[in-house]
Amino acid sequence: MFGYVKPCSAQLRVCEYETYKAVYCGLCKQLGRHYGPFSRLTLSFDFTFLSILQMALSQQKPDFVPRRCMLNPFKKRPCCCECEALSFSAGTAMILGYYKVLDNYQDGGFQKRLVSFIGMPFAKHAYKDAAARYPQVAQIAYETISRQSALESENCDSIDMACEPTAQALSGICALLDEKQYRVLERFGYLLGRYIYMADALDDLEEDLRQHSYNPFLLRDKVTSASSEALAQVRENAKGSLYLTIGELSKAYSLLNLYAFTPILDNIIHLGLHQTVGRILLPKETKSDDGSL
Repeated sequence: MFGYVKPCSAQLRVCEYETYKAVYCGLCKQLGRHYGPFSRLTLSFDFTFLSILQMALSQQKPDFVPRRCMLNPFKKRPCCCECEALSFSAGTAMILGYYKVLDNYQDGGFQKRLVSFIGMPFAKHAYKDAAARYPQVAQIAYETISRQSALESENCDSIDMACEPTAQALSGICALLDEKQYRVLERFGYLLGRYIYMADALDDLEEDLRQHSYNPFLLRDKVTSASSEALAQVRENAKGSLYLTIGELSKAYSLLNLYAFTPILDNIIHLGLHQTVGRILLPKETKSDDGSL
């Protein structure tokens, strides 16, 4: 999960945006508390979304209290208190983060390999702790990432097949959020994983082409040069699949029974995903992101 599931902040009310930021801050503190200060580097919009979704599926509301932040120690800000939703998202972030470090070390450029080598001991220690807390998530990650590695080694040029491991991973993880609604959550997670994989692959077109890294969109469209016309055509060809996936994701989302945070989740699903896709489809040199906290 790489930061592609976030709200359209301009369309959130002030109270909703403050709540979202409070969960974001709470997750940051949860990561540092359980897995050490370096774990905060895995903090992302995606895991914040996962936390809010799990909170919304429960009838038990979390507490919010004013807390100081290490980046802004002189002013207290609303912060979500420790709860199971934050703990689950933090553990999932550590498990998936470990495999991300492994992937960067094996397939990344020199800079990524160096950073991954330095961070590997911390990532491995955090992974063991998180896997002990959430063995089901660890098992799901191991199985699906192994399948992903196999597809990449085969240079699979099918977008559907390339998306499948990530889609299955998120399907299994989301199903753990609420056993009463696990069937809908499986479908929701599957589509969410599919969206995230495609968004990430499209966002990395230029970098993957430059570093000769695996990217199913480049293989499918047989792109060998970094011409703006060729990459624009790749994005145009992928646009329909992305928007279709978001449409199906919205249908699955509408079937969920939510008890809180509905305006925030509605914003993310119906506005935020489309805003992110719009950004990704722009040429690299003109990209801008106005969704930062």
